[in-house]
Amino acid sequence: MIKLHGFASSNYYNVPKLALLEKNIEFEEVLSYTGVGPKYKPEYLDKSPLGKVPALETDEGFISESRAILEYIERTYPEPALLPATPYDIAKVQELSQFIELYFELVARQLIPNLLGGTQPDPAVLKNVESGINKAVAALPKLSGFEQFAYGDQFTLADIAAILNLPIVRHVGKAFLGRDPLSEVPGLDAYSKRMEERPQVKRIRADAAADRPGFMAHLKAMYGVK
Repeated sequence: MIKLHGFASSNYYNVPKLALLEKNIEFEEVLSYTGVGPKYKPEYLDKSPLGKVPALETDEGFISESRAILEYIERTYPEPALLPATPYDIAKVQELSQFIELYFELVARQLIPNLLGGTQPDPAVLKNVESGINKAVAALPKLSGFEQFAYGDQFTLADIAAILNLPIVRHVGKAFLGRDPLSEVPGLDAYSKRMEERPQVKRIRADAAADRPGFMAHLKAMYGVK
């Protein structure tokens, strides 16, 4: 049985986890928080070279990085497919997924330490984050109307990217920008509500909530985060 190493509070961990759940693949979860080093699981570096989550343990060895893990899952367990049938549509799903990761999640992630620590961000960083998110909000409708799924008429990797990365933008917006910027994207609020009704997504949210006390205790022990 394959094993997924990481922790349920991590959206990066939940990307392959949701793919596994959607495909109804049997797997084992192995709890491992970040913070690899002399004080915490240095052996994890043999699974993920930079000590990041997730890592997928297979009979052949370990795979790190969510994108690579998704590729392995899709090729090893092709049904039900999480990619469309044609090369063009596959590329468009990957384009949308990468757009969400690069121009929403990674931009908003700069303020995650402030969210976790209850501190105010540096004004210059906040300005750059707001500018980046505003640009992405204006551009996103060119890639998706979110009429049924994120792309086309089937659940794909683009939906996984949206479901697991966009909530971070909402949290950051409400906490530091005085608004939810994603509500400005036509169709996105209704789409998000539909996705939250999927049983697999409910499982992801419940597991993340259950893990949060342990994750916060880990941050406090490792880094002094309150």
